[in-house]
Amino acid sequence: MIKFRNFDQIEHKYAFENAVAGADTFNGSFGTVSSGSFSSAEDGTKVIMQAEEGNNSGLPKYPIAKGEHVRVLDLTKLAGKELEIYDYPLPETVAVGDKLTATKDGALEVNSAVSTELNLEVKSVIGNKQGVVVLVNGATA
Repeated sequence: MIKFRNFDQIEHKYAFENAVAGADTFNGSFGTVSSGSFSSAEDGTKVIMQAEEGNNSGLPKYPIAKGEHVRVLDLTKLAGKELEIYDYPLPETVAVGDKLTATKDGALEVNSAVSTELNLEVKSVIGNKQGVVVLVNGATA
């Protein structure tokens, strides 16, 4: 799950677009949007940021069915901003300083070979490894 770090990111940088899930996926999946359809993708610069509801709300991996409307956050518009990430799509282990990039299935992985592409740098760990604060790097706002 992806969360904003502060309110001005919502009020002043409305970086959302509407789409439908092109396949079964999860809240927090990274990918691309083409012709209004979201697809998980390696090095994706967009992420599903859905309000969770119903019986599945709060699950570590909140499922989203193919064809469901999704709210997609465009990370290229948030250069230099911090976000919080919990549960899926985080890798099993992360540490401060790690740089995360999207895998083809929409999850995140630690990528030590990151150069200029969009990445999320881990700035701090929240709680007992419950989540992380990341800085959006490599984006062009």
